[in-house]
Amino acid sequence: MASARETADRLTQAIERGDIQSAVACYGADAVLIAPDGTFRGREQIEEYWRAYLDAFSDLSVAITSQLDAGDTALDEWTFSATHSGALETPGATVAPTGRRVTLRGADAGVVRDGALVEHRLYYDQAELLEQLGAMPVSA
Repeated sequence: MASARETADRLTQAIERGDIQSAVACYGADAVLIAPDGTFRGREQIEEYWRAYLDAFSDLSVAITSQLDAGDTALDEWTFSATHSGALETPGATVAPTGRRVTLRGADAGVVRDGALVEHRLYYDQAELLEQLGAMPVSA
């Protein structure tokens, strides 16, 4: 059975490769993904979430800057970098491709049971992402 760390690392690698099927396979059937732009329940909604980001951003890289493991939970702090090359479909809006390079810091915490994520929380500044895409005025 995969540990929380092994599962978290497998998800990060799948996201970097743009491999949506391998990413979704890291989640349990009834998993919950809680992100700044919504709560996604079950593999189908989680796949839609990741597909929106993987379709919108090319040459994606994730640099893990800090890790902490505690029992069934893996925490990562990271920096995400990518080019906005496709439409970003979010629950509230669609951002047309800008060709802009974005770099965003964030963190996530995943709870793993029986080798699969059952709860995954993503933390990043959604306003900063929209500012970098030119979809929101830069805050003072």
